[in-house]
Amino acid sequence: MLKGILSAPSLTELHKDPSDSKLKRTCAEFESIFITYMLKSMRNTVVEGGLLVKSNEGKIFNSMFDEKLGQGIANSGGIGLGKMLFEKLKG
Repeated sequence: MLKGILSAPSLTELHKDPSDSKLKRTCAEFESIFITYMLKSMRNTVVEGGLLVKSNEGKIFNSMFDEKLGQGIANSGGIGLGKMLFEKLKG
């Protein structure tokens, strides 16, 4: 019994992912959130009018659109932020 306890992996070994896939996924998600926030900030600078009015429904649609667009941009290579974060944090 004691031999089994002594050969158990340490706590840091349990949380270590050899392929760094969790870190890569987290960096891509962060990039997606960053791009979404950037798109929403850019949308706030545009004057009112256009296809969708500034109603509640229009705001919800634009918010959902920005979120999906941000995810799509990040998943298709993004702006390089996720890759840069991954390279800095993987060490």
